Amino acid sequence: MLDPAEYDDVTVTVAHPFGDVDATLTEWIERGPGPRRLVEIVAARRRATGEPVDMSEIPLEFHNSPESRRLQRLGQLPAPWGPPPATEGYPPPID
Repeated sequence: MLDPAEYDDVTVTVAHPFGDVDATLTEWIERGPGPRRLVEIVAARRRATGEPVDMSEIPLEFHNSPESRRLQRLGQLPAPWGPPPATEGYPPPID
């Protein structure tokens, strides 16, 4: 697991409907997914060397993946940007 002191040295690639976006892990943690709740980290690398960072090194609560959102809904994982959508998919289903 990455030490928080290393977050500024890690660039994450976030999958976005209009194209992938790169940010430091620190920036991603501060901003989160915003209104597009279903964007997620798909890759990571060291800024200094370009060396890939295994996704398992990034705390799961920051992935914003289907699995991390599921665990957050169950209360088994912190939700750093507030509760995830009640259901997966976008847009949410109409009742």
